[in-house]
Order: sequence, then structure tokens, then C-alpha cells
Amino acid sequence: MPQKYVNVEEVATFLHHRGTTTLPGHPPLLGHGQVVLCLHDAGGNSGSFAELLDALAQDHTPVAFDQPAHGRSGGLDSLGAIPAMAAHARAVATKLQLPPAVLLGAGLGAAVALEVAATDPPFPKALVLMSGAGATFDLSDEAVQSVRLIATGKARRVFDNSGYAPDTPRAVFGRAFGEWVKTDPRATLGDCIAQQAWSVADRLDQVTCPVLVVVGEHEDADAKTRAATFAESLPNGRVAELAGAGRHGFLEQPIALAQLVSTFLAEVAS
Repeated sequence: MPQKYVNVEEVATFLHHRGTTTLPGHPPLLGHGQVVLCLHDAGGNSGSFAELLDALAQDHTPVAFDQPAHGRSGGLDSLGAIPAMAAHARAVATKLQLPPAVLLGAGLGAAVALEVAATDPPFPKALVLMSGAGATFDLSDEAVQSVRLIATGKARRVFDNSGYAPDTPRAVFGRAFGEWVKTDPRATLGDCIAQQAWSVADRLDQVTCPVLVVVGEHEDADAKTRAATFAESLPNGRVAELAGAGRHGFLEQPIALAQLVSTFLAEVAS
């Protein structure tokens, strides 16, 4: 699996990519199809996209990175605010000399993608958003407090296996758990605080690129309604259902998701 570090704003930033590699610290070669920059969820890291990167690489050039203090990137704390995370993502793209790219975001990563699109409209060629993507996060104080108790050593860290399709193989949970434990709960807490404070609801008209909102077949009816309503609120949005998936389609159905992305990109390019 091609991987490397690049120094971005004095943070050693860990990358996963596909295709021909290059010298340490230099960007990978980026000449195959569209560049798809994958942005991970709260407390996650780029390793969660490994199988999706493999599938996307058939037609495109996928790249994913660990946010500061996540996975194998440097730093002690989450950046703590989605605009700061978006600025870092944009700095990663500059460091890698990326052309205008497709941004694929899950959960927190979807918010980062939307923030980039709202603040720098020429950069994203398109967005693919999933895992509860929307203009705001419905994250309760109780949920944040539960993460705070873990981060301060007052509660045990328990793997959350909710939101998956009912027939999800055990191996998927194993991979998800293996990636989840790579990020310190203190960084996850910073992510949750950032989610609570963020909104793009009054700036959706600035998100002018094509947007695909992906919802899993096994997500509940309310989630499907929210996804459809959110897509309709965007200047150029659409919604698609991912068969066989719950909320974590990039882990549950990476090949089908890659096919959905490729179809979407072909349609918006025509």
C-alpha cells in the first residue's frame, strides 16, 4: 500500500495513495483519471479508506491523509474547528500540487469538504458526501460529554458498531476497530466540539460544484429523508442510495461505492 509523509504547515502528515510512488516527501504521480481526495470522519484516519482507494484506483487517482493528531500524523490535538481542518486539507492539496480535485468526505470529513467548497469554490471539481453529511451536525451535549469522559480517563473506550448494515462481516468491524484505536480520544473530543460549533447552512449557495450525497440502503427512513432534503438544498446536489450499506459505506461496500463515484463523475463531466 503506497504511503508517505509530507510536511504540511510544520505537521508531519501521513498519506495513503495509489499508483506510482515518488521520492519521500514528494507528491505521488497524479495523472490517472480524476484526483479524489478522501477526508476521514471524527477520530478516524486515512487507513479507513484503504479498500475504497484500491477500488477507486481502477479509474482515478485517490489520495487520503490523516488530519493532525489522527492516525499516524503528527500533533497532539485535533485542530478543533472545521474551518481550520478545511484550511489544512487545502494546504495538503497545495503541498501535493493537486489540480482541482474531487473531495470525498465521511461524517466530519464531509463537513471539511463542504467548508473547502464554500470558502474556495474553484478548487473542488465535485463533492461526494456520506455518513450523515449535512449543513450542520445533530450532536448532543450528552454525546460530547461521553467522549469527554473517555478522553479524561473517567470512562472506558468501547467500540461503536452501530450504523452498519445487519449482515456486515466481522472482518469489517475488525478493520474499523483497528483504525479507530490509532487516534487518541482527546483528538476525537476536539473533533466532536468542532462538529457541534460548525454550520454551512447560510452558505450553501457558495457550494456551486456538483455534489453527490450518498445514503446507505440500511440507514433509517429519517436519515434517507435528511439526505434527500440536504441534496435538494444545494445548488447542484443529488442523492444516491448505496446498496448493501449502512452509514459506513466506505467500509461496508467500497467497490460499489467506487462504482457509484465513477458513474457520478462521468455524468457531471458530460
